[in-house]
Amino acid sequence: MDIRNANVEPTIEHGGSCLSYFMVPKESFRHESEGSYLEFIGEFELKPGARLKPHYHDTHEFYYMLSGQAVMQVGTEQSMLSPGDMVHIPRNAVHSIWAASDSESFRALAFAVSFQPPGATYVDAELPQVEHPVGRPPARM
Repeated sequence: MDIRNANVEPTIEHGGSCLSYFMVPKESFRHESEGSYLEFIGEFELKPGARLKPHYHDTHEFYYMLSGQAVMQVGTEQSMLSPGDMVHIPRNAVHSIWAASDSESFRALAFAVSFQPPGATYVDAELPQVEHPVGRPPARM
């Protein structure tokens, strides 16, 4: 699973007036995203005990954790996410996310570049089994 944060060496830009901390360096995602469009940018919150229904879509989607902790599953991989972590969900990867605690919600920024035709949406799916689960298991729907 591709999880990044801004704990990287800064790039000095704009005549030395700006220190940029790139989680995805400039131009490094060009090949994977050519022919796509910016589908959305928004924040979301999941309350304790809630989970995002497993699904997939033809987009590169990114979640940037703002507060709380969450368990993210992409395909057969699970990881704990904390504030400052950013996870990349590849095109057509089955994924879900849920609060890591029964008593605390989490909030994240989400954005996506899409290859889907107008009007297309996500497809519900089942999460594959994981060999080494992280945190509490997702509630079954």
